[in-house]
Amino acid sequence: MRAIDVAKYFLYKANLEGDLITNLKMQKLLYYAQAWYLVNFGKTLFDDKILAWDLGPVVKSVYDEYREFRHTPIIYEDETGEILKKFTNKEDISFLNEFYDQFISFSAHDLVDMSHNEKPWKKVNKTFSQIIDPGNMKIYYTELYKKNNRK
Repeated sequence: MRAIDVAKYFLYKANLEGDLITNLKMQKLLYYAQAWYLVNFGKTLFDDKILAWDLGPVVKSVYDEYREFRHTPIIYEDETGEILKKFTNKEDISFLNEFYDQFISFSAHDLVDMSHNEKPWKKVNKTFSQIIDPGNMKIYYTELYKKNNRK
């Protein structure tokens, strides 16, 4: 799967729910979706690399696609739900819906602050555009999940 497809899915949901997503927020949603998908399924949600930029994790191809919107909400037209055809796996759809519902209420800057305070970002933040290793993401967020779900 491609990150742009996940981004378009989030934008489709945002249109349905009346939410607004800027490019900055989209980048963080993609990062956290990748992280929690790794925890839940043991593999990546999308194949694109996530890079460490000044304002946090970025999928460059998606950033470039929506660059024109700068700091304003991304406008995405898909009234017929064409993007839904890309998602045939019910587990993926369920995951994306649950993820969206849990993360959409965070502001872009909340998500930036969160990512900057976590190990996968801290390990690479000194080198612009360094790839954030999915293996490190999986380890860190699995540990975080276990820590937060102890009984």
